[in-house]
Amino acid sequence: MRLQKTLLLLITTLIVSCGSVMKVTDLNKNGYFNASKESETLKSIAFDLDSNKTLLVVPNGVYMKGMAEKINFFERVITFDDLEKEIIRANKQDEVGSLSGNIGINNAYRKYKNFLFLRFDANKEKSNRLQLKLINPENFEEIFVGDTYYDTVWVGAFDGNTFNPLFNELIKYIKSNSNTYN
Repeated sequence: MRLQKTLLLLITTLIVSCGSVMKVTDLNKNGYFNASKESETLKSIAFDLDSNKTLLVVPNGVYMKGMAEKINFFERVITFDDLEKEIIRANKQDEVGSLSGNIGINNAYRKYKNFLFLRFDANKEKSNRLQLKLINPENFEEIFVGDTYYDTVWVGAFDGNTFNPLFNELIKYIKSNSNTYN
């Protein structure tokens, strides 16, 4: 019994000490999120972000919305649920239609309001890689794609080694495509 308690305590300590998973944090004094590594940029297309920073739409959930807000570039960051509510309040649901799929997102962009779309995605060419994509819904062009390896066996996927490096790559992209970002 004593061995089981000791083992349980050891496992709990290891899990807790590994790091947080999807916890919204502040930028550090250098203007980036704390990270134990850097991710890489697979795609970076020149784009006038300053003219398109009014609205960023993210998947439903607190984490993506919170991290995008902490970057402090976009004037508003909302989830798809929020976007649907806004479309209904504006009485445009018949005109826009369903937001499901790329066509629905494009319809919302064209018939309701311009916005950019941010989402996580799996790298379809390499395993154990996560991507952060910034998409222009007007033509569904991926204007930014950050990519990082995540370890599912030894280290695990945590904020400092997986998610924060991706958001840091997005910050670099914003800095290189904005004249107003501080």
